Amino acid sequence: MWFSDSSRYLHHPEWADALHSRALSDQIEIDLSECLEVFRHRDEFYADRLADVSGWHDIPPLKKSELAAVPVNASEAVHETRSSGTTGDQAVVRNTVSERRFRQALAYRPFLFYPIAPAPDNIVRQLVFVDGADVEPADKVQWPFEFGGRTYLTWRAGIAAAPDQIHALLQLVRPQVLRGLTSGIVRFVEELHRPLEGLGVQVVSPSGEKLSDEWRASLREAFATPVLDRYGATETGSMAWQCHYCHNYHVNSDEIIVESSVEGVLATPLFIESQPLLRYRLDDRIQFHEAEKNCRVRLPTITLLEARRDDWIIDGAGLKVSPLSFQFERVTGLKAWHLHQLNTGELRLYFNGETPTGDIQQQLAKQLQHIVSGRDYELVEGVWELERGGKFKRVTSDLT
Repeated sequence: MWFSDSSRYLHHPEWADALHSRALSDQIEIDLSECLEVFRHRDEFYADRLADVSGWHDIPPLKKSELAAVPVNASEAVHETRSSGTTGDQAVVRNTVSERRFRQALAYRPFLFYPIAPAPDNIVRQLVFVDGADVEPADKVQWPFEFGGRTYLTWRAGIAAAPDQIHALLQLVRPQVLRGLTSGIVRFVEELHRPLEGLGVQVVSPSGEKLSDEWRASLREAFATPVLDRYGATETGSMAWQCHYCHNYHVNSDEIIVESSVEGVLATPLFIESQPLLRYRLDDRIQFHEAEKNCRVRLPTITLLEARRDDWIIDGAGLKVSPLSFQFERVTGLKAWHLHQLNTGELRLYFNGETPTGDIQQQLAKQLQHIVSGRDYELVEGVWELERGGKFKRVTSDLT
């Protein structure tokens, strides 16, 4: 058995009870030396990688570009999933059926604590905002997920779909839970311009992108319900979730060794055996802090500092310009912005501002010409005017 401490090695019906009780218990101590030895004897890849390593903190972080070289070793069927590629590089993730099911259970762990009142027969309906433009019909064939004494039914809506189409599905399904890409839910709310608080939504639980204070306020106002964020990655599974009681982010530290380093977040999922990840590096930034003493949930807590990476822009001389160079939010009266570079090199700066916008446009144009020389540009009112699926990034480029 890989790591017997993981709840994955229990029978499926026991997962919810185990994840619930362990979240309420004192922190489980993981023997890092033992963990290192398990990886050292796993296969030739890790044997060679760890040959000169004497301690846990000497282990070199595993980069996304190295993931394909990690051997797959499994006794059951293996499925492939591609990461979203927010950083510009997609990774192929390989897991067995049982690993995928437990990954799903771990993602549902916060729902054991969230204020969700199930419908008769303990049914919870959820609408998930995903990449794409398709909206599933209300009468779709369901593949129910049984967890914690509840049956979860799922509908999916593409974030690039027409807001009216998504709204029609919401009216028919009346989900208790909204999940999915943060910017997709925000975009839907800001483009629909209709009341949403009467649709029966009890919890909005976005993920996939850092939830800004502005976005959180927008969602809370639109649905008049708690907005509880979640943090994870396709490669590692669900790493942290916002608590309904203390509102901090609790780390699933009993299933994933999560570390904060100068290089980013390092994650070692203990439940992934087929293609195991040892100190897998994510280009995010977190900070651990002392847990709230009065919170029921005893898992350690973190603050999310950065949870996405923007693209680089190429100027007229062919030089790369860092996305950190753009600080348009300092412009007085500007509410939101999104800079995109076309494959022709032209720049389009999408923005929302207080009216009138004449002064705002002058300031934006001046800053843009100063930071990126030698490129034509266009200013466009409306940050959602760029029809682009996927996670939201403030700076995007078709050239990088």
